[in-house]
Amino acid sequence: MTSGKSISSAPPPMVSDRILACLKAPGGSDDQGLELVDNGFLCPDTGETFPLIGGVPSLYSPPEGEGEEITARVKSFYEEHPFPNYEGLEEFGELVSKGSENTFSANLLKAIGYNKTVLECGCGTGQLSHFLQLNNNHVLGIDMSLGSLKLAAEHKLRNGLARSGFAQMNIFDMAVKDASFDVVISHGVLHHTFDARRAFAAITRKVKPGGIIMVGLYNRYARIPTWLRAKIIGVTGGNIDYVVRNHIKDARKAEIWIKDQYYNPHETWHSIGEVQTWFNENDIEYLNCSPAILGTDGEDAEDLFRSTGPGNAYQRAVTQLSWLGTIAREGALFDVIGQKRR
Repeated sequence: MTSGKSISSAPPPMVSDRILACLKAPGGSDDQGLELVDNGFLCPDTGETFPLIGGVPSLYSPPEGEGEEITARVKSFYEEHPFPNYEGLEEFGELVSKGSENTFSANLLKAIGYNKTVLECGCGTGQLSHFLQLNNNHVLGIDMSLGSLKLAAEHKLRNGLARSGFAQMNIFDMAVKDASFDVVISHGVLHHTFDARRAFAAITRKVKPGGIIMVGLYNRYARIPTWLRAKIIGVTGGNIDYVVRNHIKDARKAEIWIKDQYYNPHETWHSIGEVQTWFNENDIEYLNCSPAILGTDGEDAEDLFRSTGPGNAYQRAVTQLSWLGTIAREGALFDVIGQKRR
């Protein structure tokens, strides 16, 4: 692995040159690129500037009409509760160690490989984006929450990370050129939008033909125990949650986790088959599911991005019922991976 730390004493740029080439003016066409200026971005074609807000580049286009109320509530929630919170004042080495020990993030970095451009849609505080810029990858993390992005940007600058960058954007109207990224990830985000299906269609437009898209959502079956715990957690306290009991030491991080899991203002639940339908609608070829679909060759796949069988309705149902005893205790997130057809 190669780190993303800049060897220069000068602060790293907000985004690397490779990421800058993927950006466009909010609401503009793909031929309206951006330039870095002292206090943000400039669109040379229009002369419009997009300043830093609290140290974060803002390329945010506010939603209007449908979904406006839900978006405003979710945005306000994450401004107050940036997720996922850092364990105190983490240094990059600590973040890398934790990411390498985490099966999901370690396998994801291995599957992505080297020298890729990666877009993380809904990056929160940027911990996964920072980790994925290892292996000489260039990563852009976008989110609508400035509170979360400020923590991401602070970590970037404090550690001199040159290949991870962040910007405030609306996932339904991204200031990102179509077909510009090798890998597009949205892990645990789309189910908080007003229309997860439409949000998925929006992010798939940003992946190159032949590129990879990975989406993580709450599962319709495995999320039920969380819903049940939400009914009593106000009485029992946070230790009823498996993650708080076993994986979180920092009190503030535990508080943020409980807020996100049990008090989020909006969430939807989804199934493997539903996401496979989204893939077909957006010209995405199914590759794999994590955790794997039981009874398929996905159970033996060592690479997250390996092509495996999609399973039948029975296999998918049995798999999701089995998740009641596994991923249900950690939030019930499952990921489906696909490849944009050429």
